[in-house]
Amino acid sequence: MLIGLLTIALSSVLTGNNAHPTSNIPAHVRTTTSINASIWMQQLLPYIAHYHLINLTLPGTHDAASFTLTSALSPDPTGSPVLDALVKLAEEFGIPLQDVITPWAESQGKNLYDQAEDGMRYFDIRAAYNGTDWCSYHFELGLPIYTHLVALHSFLLLHPNEIMVIEISHLASKNLTQDNLNVLRDMVINLFDSMLYPRTKSFNSTTIGEMIASNQRVVISLSDDATIANYTQLWYGSSMINSYANSDSLAQMTAYNWQQVTQFNSIPTLPVSALFKLSWTLTPQVSTIVDSILPHKPKSLKNLADIGNSGLEEFASAVLKKEWQLCQLLLIDFQERSVLMQVIFASILQSN
Repeated sequence: MLIGLLTIALSSVLTGNNAHPTSNIPAHVRTTTSINASIWMQQLLPYIAHYHLINLTLPGTHDAASFTLTSALSPDPTGSPVLDALVKLAEEFGIPLQDVITPWAESQGKNLYDQAEDGMRYFDIRAAYNGTDWCSYHFELGLPIYTHLVALHSFLLLHPNEIMVIEISHLASKNLTQDNLNVLRDMVINLFDSMLYPRTKSFNSTTIGEMIASNQRVVISLSDDATIANYTQLWYGSSMINSYANSDSLAQMTAYNWQQVTQFNSIPTLPVSALFKLSWTLTPQVSTIVDSILPHKPKSLKNLADIGNSGLEEFASAVLKKEWQLCQLLLIDFQERSVLMQVIFASILQSN
């Protein structure tokens, strides 16, 4: 269905609230095969330059940095019933703990630079301080945060007509100090510097074209208000409005997200200092871990993601048929195993 949408002659770039008309989009940008994912914003810039971030649906990755993990457990002070279940499973069957946890912790198959090359423009990065360095994490610690940020910065330097949204959240540590938080804040500001789109503006005060022309084309939120209160280069965590079904059932997740999309499209005037996220992700439960020892049950987050990803096209087609906007940030696990970019192109290039 989505592929069909992409081959129709176009009369609007966006649907849903705050849509604007466009016309005469040439045939060479009407199909998925003709749009280069690594430069899709540049390629479509003549038709989206006058839009604002609140009018676009950007593709993104959930737990974006969890494509490679170490054997060290994350210092998350809140604990996790799922992690407890994984530890118990390893103990009961005498399996090395890493062999049990890692398959359920890895949420992406590519590094952040390659994700950006695949078209991703939103990155959900969870940060944990391990006592000496800030690292990504998802049950287990990953690479240093600086490594991930440098990869995204490098992509932006090589692709000057692309915009990016980065959320740094879930700041975890056993003994987190203000000095530790300041280090993370300064790392981000010093690296991206003049590229940062400041929170003194809003998501409808500057067009896509203006963001690119000014080179202020990176929105970064850090989820500790006190740490960034006097640093307007960064956005508060509340600027990213989160929702997720917290279910391992495709039917339940689909129903939940349908409700979210319905509510989003019923807002008369969209907030201008926040972006709405839609998480097309299945979440392992304790029962998911317990059942994983049974035949034909998911044995990793990748298996679970394949189930979830299989329903995205039908869901998106139903939303677009109503001429609704999906959301502003659409995130997914194992994006390379999905039709996420086709969904994004359909949301931009669909006809009335």
